[in-house]
Amino acid sequence: MKHVLIVHGWGNTRAQDHWQRHLASALRKQGHIVHYPQLPDTETPNFADWAEVIIAELEMISESATSGAEVVVLTHSLGCSTWLRLAVDGLLPRTVDRLLMVAPADVSMLADVPSFIVEPTPVVREALMSSARNVVLLASDADPWSPRGVQETYGTPLELEPVIIEGAKHLALGDGWGYWQGVIDWVLDPTADLTVR
Repeated sequence: MKHVLIVHGWGNTRAQDHWQRHLASALRKQGHIVHYPQLPDTETPNFADWAEVIIAELEMISESATSGAEVVVLTHSLGCSTWLRLAVDGLLPRTVDRLLMVAPADVSMLADVPSFIVEPTPVVREALMSSARNVVLLASDADPWSPRGVQETYGTPLELEPVIIEGAKHLALGDGWGYWQGVIDWVLDPTADLTVR
């Protein structure tokens, strides 16, 4: 049994056909414990409010996880920025086993939510690597939220080799990302092919 935390992005209201909703449902049916909180004020988010919810979820996971239970976190878009800021500010109450960062937005796109902005630097990389025992960065080669490309924006400064899904845009529901078998498989097996639809 795994404990899984899904951290959605800006504007996400956990729509019924979103890949994150499918993921939560599929994992729960298999007996895993899934935390998929609706973060507050999703259209006008504030880091402090989102941080409070995520920290509480991680604390609850720590309280209930049995010894040896794997803790897996998946973040998308602004959820990635949230995790990076939590890590660099030293706010995470525990280290998780695996972290999947999906389509992190370029900081140049976050002017309307300045409290989430974290420039990827060596200090941020160190904090990120301390937050999870294994980190996977996944993005598209055609993401409008990453105009410079994920390799330049996050891959190189964080020393991560991203998994690239061609033409996937922002990997959001509006881009056609409803059911996504690869991400379900990856939670169950870290060697799974994330590109499988």
